[in-house]
Amino acid sequence: MTIHIDDVYAVSTLPQSAAPKPAMVPARIPTHEELLARVDVLVPGLRERAEETENQRRLPDNTLLELQEAGVFKILAPTGVGGYGMGVETYGEVLRRLARGCPSTAWNAGHLAEHVWMLARWPQAAQDEVFADGPAPLAAATGAPAGLAEEVPGGYLITGRWSFASGVLHSQWALLAVEHNGVRLQCLVPIGDVEVVDTWHTAGLRGTGSNDIHAGQLFVPAHRAAAWTLLTGEDNPGSRIHPDPIINTPMGTLLNIVAPSAALGAAEHAVELFREQMLRRKVKNTAENRQADSPLAQARFAQAYGLVATARLHWMEALRLVAASHRRQPRTMTEDERAQHRLSFALSGQAAAQAVNLAMAGSGGGAHRLSHPLQRIQRDVGVLLNHPTLATDPILEQAGRGLLGLGLTVSSF
Repeated sequence: MTIHIDDVYAVSTLPQSAAPKPAMVPARIPTHEELLARVDVLVPGLRERAEETENQRRLPDNTLLELQEAGVFKILAPTGVGGYGMGVETYGEVLRRLARGCPSTAWNAGHLAEHVWMLARWPQAAQDEVFADGPAPLAAATGAPAGLAEEVPGGYLITGRWSFASGVLHSQWALLAVEHNGVRLQCLVPIGDVEVVDTWHTAGLRGTGSNDIHAGQLFVPAHRAAAWTLLTGEDNPGSRIHPDPIINTPMGTLLNIVAPSAALGAAEHAVELFREQMLRRKVKNTAENRQADSPLAQARFAQAYGLVATARLHWMEALRLVAASHRRQPRTMTEDERAQHRLSFALSGQAAAQAVNLAMAGSGGGAHRLSHPLQRIQRDVGVLLNHPTLATDPILEQAGRGLLGLGLTVSSF
């Protein structure tokens, strides 16, 4: 089934070319605390729309508008184009708080904001085009699997079908990975030039609308195709255009933040729901008036609470390692630091999932109704744990090698 973007969400069509514009600076960049306060205000509404988000398999219009008005998509955008140029501490904390309202919303918000940052790493010609209408162009990005590119006069013809294009139903652009003569390229294409295929029928994170993208013999002009290695390092074309330190960040370290932040925020909400329920719920075949009066239930809640605390500490440690690398030169993390931060994020996700499962197991049959937020959180976190940034087995293997000084064998780790 093909999704016609105009039927699903009205997106603006950016011009194929645009003259360079003078630097745009926002009237005032919010502080870290001010931006978090804006996000906190959104959480109740995200909870109210969580079921709608899941059923529609995309973000509701109101949700997208609120995220835009709060400036969420500007967090990592450079100040020279009107963005906020903020760091990973703000970015991660915003996603964690959004996930307390709706994990699917946090997932899409995180990736769409991250992709603005990816666009800001491109050479000037591409940036002049993509930032022509403002500091936060929305773009889906996927490299799973990479397509094929054929060089032709003036650019490339690309062909492929890419999966897991989160946020594609709200995007004006798509960033697509292709292979050309053994070299990995990233191509920037208008969303109207590709086919969006309705494939996102999943158990969890249904609201992300992470559908497939298909293109056949699509022409991409040379200025909208760049070598992946050119874009991923600390010294990228955008780093010579924008002074914001975040643009110098090696791409791999920032791409690992969304899934663990979403899992942590979701688990925090789950334990909050479990507490509220325990204080009012009567459990059959027990003598207590409330579940909270049962010593066994008290122990279960303490364990779930402690697991969330463990998840939070691991998450904070991973974020600290990434942020510390951004405050020094060079910004590339050592193998030991890469191993530590990936391990901490993975352990955070694992503890978060265990907390959610404990809360769910102690919440009775009513929690399995599709209208109940706990079952939705459990399904969302279950899908999050299968993402490469939280998939425990390969992370433990590589982290072990790094911590033992044996050398990482996966360059993207």
